[in-house]
Amino acid sequence: KDFGGGKPFNKGPGGGRPPFGGGKPRPGFKVMVKPHRLPGIYLLNMGREEAIGTKNMTPGEGVYNEKRVSVIHNEEKTEYRVWNPFRSKIAAAVLGGIQDIHIKPGYKVLYLGASSGTTVSHVSDLVG
Repeated sequence: KDFGGGKPFNKGPGGGRPPFGGGKPRPGFKVMVKPHRLPGIYLLNMGREEAIGTKNMTPGEGVYNEKRVSVIHNEEKTEYRVWNPFRSKIAAAVLGGIQDIHIKPGYKVLYLGASSGTTVSHVSDLVG
């Protein structure tokens, strides 16, 4: 599959409904993680569910009760936070195929207007 942009959701039994708000993957469930074409964003394939996410800067802690996925690779555990496009305009733009969000790891960002912390927490994960 090409995950470069566009609509990465499967049209399964949910009728094209995105995977957010559903049950959590079973422990030991195989999760495939691939880097997105935009740096700092990852494509998470959790069986029948596909989503974008960011590496959690504070593993073990959520910000807004989002779904978190842990992956063990070479005995190193990495936690990713699923980025919900219904709660973040930047996530919606990424899934919509935007060319560049002009936010990359290592950048400094002044984010104005953060109320609930949804988008700004992912931006924080993104820049490190």
